[in-house]
Amino acid sequence: MKKNRNFAIKMLMLVLCAAISTSVFYVPNGAEVSAADNTELRGVWVSTVANIDYPSTQTTDSEVLKSQLVQVLDNCKDMGFNAVFFQVRPCGDAFYKSSIFPWSKYLTGTQGLAPDNDFDPLEFAVTEAHNRGMQLHAWINPYRITNNSADNKYLAKSNPAVLNPGLVLTDSDGKMYYNPGDSASVDLIVRGAAEIAENYDVDGIHMDDYFYPNSSFDDDTTYSFHKDQYPDKADWRRSNVDKLVKAMDEKLHSIKPEIQFGISPRGIWANKSDMAEGSDTRGGGSYTEIYADSRKWVKEGWVDYIMPQIYWNIGYEIADYTTLCNWWSDVVNGTGVKLYIGEAAYRTTSSSVPAWTGENGTNELRTHILDGRNNPEIGGYCCFTYNTFLQNRSIYALMQEMNSEAVNAPQGAVRASGDNNESVRTEDNSGDTVTAPSDGGSLSANDYMLPSSSDKYENKFTDMGNYWWAMDAVNNLASRGIIRGRSETEFDPDSLITRADNTVLLLRVLGKTAEVTDNFADVYPGKYYYNEIGMAKALGIASGVGDNCFDPDATIRREDMATLAYRVLTREKLLTTIPNTAVLNNFSDSDDIYFYAREAMAACVDKGLMSGYGDGTIKPKGYASRVEVALFVYRISQLMK
Repeated sequence: MKKNRNFAIKMLMLVLCAAISTSVFYVPNGAEVSAADNTELRGVWVSTVANIDYPSTQTTDSEVLKSQLVQVLDNCKDMGFNAVFFQVRPCGDAFYKSSIFPWSKYLTGTQGLAPDNDFDPLEFAVTEAHNRGMQLHAWINPYRITNNSADNKYLAKSNPAVLNPGLVLTDSDGKMYYNPGDSASVDLIVRGAAEIAENYDVDGIHMDDYFYPNSSFDDDTTYSFHKDQYPDKADWRRSNVDKLVKAMDEKLHSIKPEIQFGISPRGIWANKSDMAEGSDTRGGGSYTEIYADSRKWVKEGWVDYIMPQIYWNIGYEIADYTTLCNWWSDVVNGTGVKLYIGEAAYRTTSSSVPAWTGENGTNELRTHILDGRNNPEIGGYCCFTYNTFLQNRSIYALMQEMNSEAVNAPQGAVRASGDNNESVRTEDNSGDTVTAPSDGGSLSANDYMLPSSSDKYENKFTDMGNYWWAMDAVNNLASRGIIRGRSETEFDPDSLITRADNTVLLLRVLGKTAEVTDNFADVYPGKYYYNEIGMAKALGIASGVGDNCFDPDATIRREDMATLAYRVLTREKLLTTIPNTAVLNNFSDSDDIYFYAREAMAACVDKGLMSGYGDGTIKPKGYASRVEVALFVYRISQLMK
């Protein structure tokens, strides 16, 4: 069996390092293991496309960008993850200082616009991850240039797609891609990855499953020059992707022999009905549909690890989880390529399949991890996506449970342990990270935006100049004692708001009371929000995040803000018909709205409570700011008159 020469080099280096180095891995629980140990990878994908995970709000403010990254990494460490796969090139752009690709619009709001104060998110993330004993992998999408057609006209002048339009193909849905069949595209993507490896102390370069977008992709012109060599167009397409993968492997390991290069392909390579070597499944295979021969990459040793996205439950007839894990185990056996399983944590919040809902979903994910630990070929797992754990505290707790006793660290992460801080990181509603004592001490209610009954304001906020569109709403709510500022003269409009505070504001505007005979398990007596959240539960406004939890201190997302408001509108009979979700088609990122929130967001749009952004998006995964929530709640109060 052919082995990649770089693999042999890397194994030799590992042996040598194990023999002569006194360095140890840093592991979350403080245990030390030698560099030669075969340890479990516990990873999480942090998505930046459409601001799914980071940043919650597009901004140039370096302090906001820093604080949000700190919160992400603190939470990852708290859950016991030891590797973060940080999406740094979602769409032919960059979350780092690049001489090739422009700054991402998902970072600052405008492609090509840099963050303030020379801030570099990737550099910061690498340092902070390593300080916490975690690996940091730079995750790139190789071919994708735009995630929706609306972005095509907003590319930066420095974008390689603008400078080299001959490299670009546009799919039938209007999205732009670098032409996989053009060698110049391969060179561009490889140079971009090399730039990261050369300039940043990343532990790995990671690619996901976005290769050819579909079989109908219009690359006939390019193919016409290769027909003689490849009579079968599908074979030609697969060879193009193969060339990219092989070139990435060779280039990256020539720069850093120890770097980890890996790919997370579709969970199904091919069905047995299509290819004799395929799995006993009936789903969409990467070999035939997107021309990604992931099995070959393993057999040729072009990747250090493979991380198939096995996003189905055990017993699923079309694509059984266990069947696919066993198939991939057979593929990697004897190759030296590591196998990690991509886990669909997101299904615990977005799926109606019984296996993934409620307690079933938590148990399903638990079984996946345990089964992987009993399989000698499986070296760990990676969960999609980070935000899921904030939405579902049950699986947040599951990660803590599953990883609490593991004495594991990711391969290759030789770091100094640093201080073992006994405090816990938390976040107040402002978005500022604070350190709270681990003995159960809590922040005072005075630190929150909620007013006392005596608070009165009459246009006193001096920091609302850029938010003239919300000034009347803020002043109105402040004068009624529903909301207050940070001080007598400052409202702090850009800071974020928690689920608890959002609920309290809704209840105050609603003006309803209810007897609190029951509350969520994580809403404790004595908290300033205890009664309001209890009343919201009693009134059917708040249903929680699962396992009788509400996650009160988590920052609220726009789609969840809409969901709570929808229940208020329904309860108050301000809706007479079922919302028409077709209105969401006006927004380019409507597909990002979780199924449970679609009617809610449609209702909020229809009632004028919520609108989109100038770039044609509605940002369902974006965190809500104080000024957004103030305007939102004010509009609800106006509907109730």
